[in-house]
Amino acid sequence: MPTTFAVDGLPPLVDAQGRRYDYLRLSVTDRCDFACVYCMPPSGEGEHALRPELMTFEEVAQLVSVFAQLGVQRVRFTGGEPLVRRDVVNLVELVQRRTGLTKLVMTTNGGRLGELAAPLARAGLTGVNVSLDSLDPERFHAITRGGELTRVLAGVHAALEAGLDVKLNIVALGGINDDEVGRLVDWAWDLGITPRFIELMPLGEAATLPAERFLSHAALRERLGDRLDRSASWASVGGHGPARYVASRTGGDRRVGFITAVSSDFCDACNRVRVTARGDLRACLASRRAVSLRDALRAGASDRELAWLIHGALGSKSAGHFFTSSEVDEHRHVGMSLVGG
Repeated sequence: MPTTFAVDGLPPLVDAQGRRYDYLRLSVTDRCDFACVYCMPPSGEGEHALRPELMTFEEVAQLVSVFAQLGVQRVRFTGGEPLVRRDVVNLVELVQRRTGLTKLVMTTNGGRLGELAAPLARAGLTGVNVSLDSLDPERFHAITRGGELTRVLAGVHAALEAGLDVKLNIVALGGINDDEVGRLVDWAWDLGITPRFIELMPLGEAATLPAERFLSHAALRERLGDRLDRSASWASVGGHGPARYVASRTGGDRRVGFITAVSSDFCDACNRVRVTARGDLRACLASRRAVSLRDALRAGASDRELAWLIHGALGSKSAGHFFTSSEVDEHRHVGMSLVGG
């Protein structure tokens, strides 16, 4: 157990492997207005949480405050699609005002970002990661099962105009959009955006896809060819998340990120903990194990009691995920949109 203490005498978040946690990924809804082929079935994930099952904004703010006292410095709002949660701008403002955190970011499909980017920035949001897997309207519509590319592109530009730090999240799928990886990188670089490629993980709908859909980071680096500095090693930048970056061949600030959960996992450096829209704490994206912080809140738990529940959940966290082990079948049906990837 740690020997130093955070604010108000609460010990900082450290697990049995000695990993320190300073990054909270917080889902605000399990609903999404897209149904991407690697995320959820065409009809969705089944029964969504009813309104009373979701954490209220006050409950979210209280939980984030406890995490902040335990050393969390960065909060990412996720989903489903966080922008479908009614009054999400008010939630961001409440969390920022209650906690004083200055690193509040969001992962979004961008479909509603055009009208919400500026209000979110005023509320205290500092950055967005926008999911964009194709620049071809018809292909984008097929991958997302209904998404409109023009709305997402408008959302990216609105986020840049609002002063948000913008990154691009891309899932490259063999035989579907892998011929676009270079075009996506060039497009992002032209806008001053950093593109990141996320390896397909065997979770939810992705677990049902044929093996040839998976592309490793090595295959992607090969396809990007002379865009990248082939002699450069990659490195984690800033310690915020799992991406490791390779510099452009031409230097400057241009780089490409790779999130390699399957081919080269980063579990030994994990600094993230997740809370679902229902208030379940998940120490690992790939695990079904959960502790209900929402139920504890509604039973009247104090901040200190919540803190020890969080510590207990991290205390039983495994050293790594189960993507390639005999336990994968138990965990692979964890729905990404339900957990908040």
